[in-house]
Amino acid sequence: MARVRLHDARPPGPPPAGLAAAPAGWPAVLAPLFSPGAAGVLARVADSEPSCHHPSERAAVGGAGLRRRREFLAGRACAHAALRAVGRDGHPLGRGEEREPLWPPGVVGSISHAEGLVGAVVAPAAAAWGVGLDIEPLDPPLDAAVERLVLAPAELARPDPTACLAAHRTKVAFAVKECVYKGLFPRTRWPLELRDVTVEIDADRGRYRALVDDRFRLAGLPLAPLEGRFTLLAGHILVGLWIGAGGPVTASAGPGPGTDRSPRARRPPRACSSAYG
Repeated sequence: MARVRLHDARPPGPPPAGLAAAPAGWPAVLAPLFSPGAAGVLARVADSEPSCHHPSERAAVGGAGLRRRREFLAGRACAHAALRAVGRDGHPLGRGEEREPLWPPGVVGSISHAEGLVGAVVAPAAAAWGVGLDIEPLDPPLDAAVERLVLAPAELARPDPTACLAAHRTKVAFAVKECVYKGLFPRTRWPLELRDVTVEIDADRGRYRALVDDRFRLAGLPLAPLEGRFTLLAGHILVGLWIGAGGPVTASAGPGPGTDRSPRARRPPRACSSAYG
């Protein structure tokens, strides 16, 4: 199998057919959320269904409503455009047991869509152990009842971030946790719940630090803190996660992840498993 080198990844061109241009595209918005070597597409979901060259992808949402079909096919269109940028397109993207996209061998990726905005990011597995992308509408803020389901006790006790995000801290934390789930699940199959991840937000710098509960381990070792970036665009929160090729464990864990010894008693919560495109 040919290995794609980092400098082979190039920004894709205009949005795929059937999609409208986003307020700003990959170089301006998504690229700063990831490391060099990633490729992606950000677009608006158009009023008509995007063109789809793979009948199996269209069939996957054949019984869904019009909005769901548009979002799903828009996500697939963005994903194929990103795959072309790393020279790995050409086959339909299947869906796993939890509806996650099944990427070609040697590629990691993530798809997200929310309220008319859709994006996808991919990277060669030689460069990244995993990537995550989550897009959420900034409004309405999550109410207090939902906040208690999203935030762990340590997060609830923490002072609010800067004023610009104070009303939306739970929504930002939710988006980060969804992004972490997407970055970890394809390789670990971990049944993470929202409160299994605690998040520290640096609103001034657009950065976050996420800690996964110590019950979840790779090769018997806890995960290192996961650090990433987020940004705001056209009323949306966009969160990116890049996990380097060595995996999300500490340096003492060796060159890569080993046996998954984490609990598997529960399936992923609906909020997470439905987050996939």
